[in-house]
Amino acid sequence: MRSLLKSRSLFSVAALALALTLFALPGCSNNGKTQLQGEVTYGGQPVALGTITFTPKAEGYRAVQTITDGKFDIPEKYGVQPGEYNVTVEGYVKAPEDDPDQEAEKSFPDYQTSYTVVAGQPIKIDVPESGK
Repeated sequence: MRSLLKSRSLFSVAALALALTLFALPGCSNNGKTQLQGEVTYGGQPVALGTITFTPKAEGYRAVQTITDGKFDIPEKYGVQPGEYNVTVEGYVKAPEDDPDQEAEKSFPDYQTSYTVVAGQPIKIDVPESGK
């Protein structure tokens, strides 16, 4: 009888530990954020160097990332929640030299658009060529 009570006791402790672990997991969540990755082109060609910014139309998180060779990748930890966003794309011809006062030469005027972020869906943005 004692061994049965001892087994039940160990089982109860194990079950309690498992339940506490499961309740603690939601605290480690990313508040519904999703990874953002995709491609940015200018007139059909990959943006060599730039930045992309996602600003929520309502409340939420803002995300900014560098574009390199037409691609960007924002990990889930730094991503945004699915929904409507204002997106700003900046493109540069080259990075500034080591002089911090030098500004990078832009390859096109800052481009703004709206985008609906859907979890797990790659993002594709084509910046239209100026004057077209």
